[in-house]
Amino acid sequence: MVDPKKIGEKEVNKKDGEKRYFLQKNEFKKIDSKIYEEFVKLKSKKFRDIRNFTKKTHLSQYASFYNKEIPLLNREKWLSDSLKFFKKQEIVFLDPDNGLLKNKKSNKISIKYVLVEEIKTYLSDKKTVIFTQFQSFNKTNLLYLNEIKNYLKMNNIKMNCPAIINRTAPNTIFISLSTNKKMELTLKRNIKKYGLIHKNRVKLITI
Repeated sequence: MVDPKKIGEKEVNKKDGEKRYFLQKNEFKKIDSKIYEEFVKLKSKKFRDIRNFTKKTHLSQYASFYNKEIPLLNREKWLSDSLKFFKKQEIVFLDPDNGLLKNKKSNKISIKYVLVEEIKTYLSDKKTVIFTQFQSFNKTNLLYLNEIKNYLKMNNIKMNCPAIINRTAPNTIFISLSTNKKMELTLKRNIKKYGLIHKNRVKLITI
């Protein structure tokens, strides 16, 4: 979790996350009526407390939420604490503001990214990692994913599962990584199944 105040006033004043057009469509309510109603409440800023949300959401019966803020300094301690928190979990989902950091940036900016060393640490701890990646619109999905795959390969990480591209927000990508062959096969099977069920909302790209 990132505190925008640590990055600066420009970040605080951003309107990220204000696009909630999907709450006006009944089709999304049919997918998961419980999360739909929870998101409706979040339209009001006074209810946007992430710790309170993750404590009360019905999703807490399926997932454990690590809500510790990423510090500007000693980020390694944050990572170490997260490993203890996720000790009993097989899969870790990371949702950085921008995705994977490929070029060096200041501490202030880098907290908006997941670091490749962090991914390597989770994988070495036998965790399966799924992370959100955002891309600019000046590249195709295929070109961008090849860049990500090559960067991961340089760091001895294999990207073997199909990437999930959100059609409704085409710069949003979900990348799955695992060193466990059995889990990798399960991921591939479930991703392909998900892609068929929601083919109007997502597309899959294997590189």
